[in-house]
Amino acid sequence: MQRQLERNLKWIPAHELLVRMSPWIAVFVLFSRSNFELEGAIQLASIYYLSVVVLEVPSGWMSDRLGRVLTLRVAAIAWVGSFSCFLFGVDQFLLVVLGQVLLAAGYASLSGTDVTFHYDTLEALDRQDEYPKRQARLAGRGLLASAAGALVGGVLGLVDVRLAFLASGLLALVQLGVAWQFEEPPPGDDEASSIGAQIASCLGYLRDIPLAWIFGYGVAMVVLEHVAFTLLQPWLTEALDRTAEDFGAAPLAAGAMVAVVSVVGSGFARGSVGMASRFGLKTTLVGLGVLSAVIVSMMAASTHLAVIAIIVFRSAQGSAAPVLISSAVAPIVAQQHRATFLSLDSLGGRLAYGGLLLVVSTNAGDDVSGAIAKLALVSWILVALTVVSAVAVHRFAASPESPHQDPPQSKDGSL
Repeated sequence: MQRQLERNLKWIPAHELLVRMSPWIAVFVLFSRSNFELEGAIQLASIYYLSVVVLEVPSGWMSDRLGRVLTLRVAAIAWVGSFSCFLFGVDQFLLVVLGQVLLAAGYASLSGTDVTFHYDTLEALDRQDEYPKRQARLAGRGLLASAAGALVGGVLGLVDVRLAFLASGLLALVQLGVAWQFEEPPPGDDEASSIGAQIASCLGYLRDIPLAWIFGYGVAMVVLEHVAFTLLQPWLTEALDRTAEDFGAAPLAAGAMVAVVSVVGSGFARGSVGMASRFGLKTTLVGLGVLSAVIVSMMAASTHLAVIAIIVFRSAQGSAAPVLISSAVAPIVAQQHRATFLSLDSLGGRLAYGGLLLVVSTNAGDDVSGAIAKLALVSWILVALTVVSAVAVHRFAASPESPHQDPPQSKDGSL
């Protein structure tokens, strides 16, 4: 068994590279906007996020109850089906909707399962102390793979955006082959309960106030992470003085932009543990949220290409924060609850963002700057809430009556 678990550690990096190397990301919004206008593109994005909401907790429960490996295989199969729908859907809205649902099924199955599979494997080998640094390195390499995939998608998009979907489908097939090499880590002493009892058990952890703050931040993070992403390709099209129907070199520009963003994000992922150690967990997480809000605000204010200088930091929060969140959650939450707990956290964020996109898409027409401005306003509201709540939780954790010890703080006492 030990040899098989050691083999997991060799295959996990390959699986991470395949999961993150997603050529479709460079062209999807260009594809959906050109066929269904901006309003349809935003609706498709909201369908994806709301589909994740429906599937997030069942997939997390499946991971905890039926196994991490099975759930990772389901993710790969769902993606093969999704990219097939995009490849053949073109202007068939319902087929593209089905593709979005399958895409959501894949990401819902992956969410929480990949990191808990990594942690569970290390825990079974009595090497769980290695997790934060190993996961940070893994996330960094995954973002470099995202950069390569985005460039490939951008180049293919110059010929035909559907080629990016074909490449993504082939990668998903390889991912499925790698997932078939994994060995399920031994289960803990307790088995996951029925889905209702499992959710109740996970929500019970929120009585721990500092952990509840991390959970709440995870919800806000999903929104803040994506506000500067969903409309990046339409923004870039306008910055290049192109149109939804004639986007010219926008696929290559978008691919190059995502590549640079991913490389920068890789650095943040690798440095996440060090940042939290130096500045404190909450200060680091709040700072990343502020950066996301600044980026979307700059995009709302101008379509000048100079704004790209700040957009390149778009993945900073989405790269560093998940490493810090999973590192904080894993030692506190029992093994049979970890994937469901993280899935619930992701569910809350995707529900909030999916609902927000539905509101923004109402009467949006093809007004890119107006839609981005609405997202920027919501971002600053969320940032204000995370700051106020972080201060309150810090004071609670520092009080003599508090039974909870927060993760290591910086030497100057920062949050």
